[in-house]
Amino acid sequence: MRWLMLLALVGCGSKDDGPSCEKVVDNMLVITKSAMPAGHGDMDAGNSKKAMIDQCVARKMSAEQRRCLATAKDVTGMAACTPAQPPASTK
Repeated sequence: MRWLMLLALVGCGSKDDGPSCEKVVDNMLVITKSAMPAGHGDMDAGNSKKAMIDQCVARKMSAEQRRCLATAKDVTGMAACTPAQPPASTK
């Protein structure tokens, strides 16, 4: 019985070879810091970074999307990683 439970747990796990949310957030912070006007270089992102990582994890982004965000070179590149959302209904 234990063997079957272990096999089920191992079999259910999906392999996710994408970068961690921490790597994604690190790259996003580098990009946004370089895009900001001078004078923001001393900002402390300690708590903000943790919140961003938590949000990344909660969103359950695909490995492909995390890979895209982790390798983006600028804000436009980051925007290209986000799937297009249909326009909101104006009922």
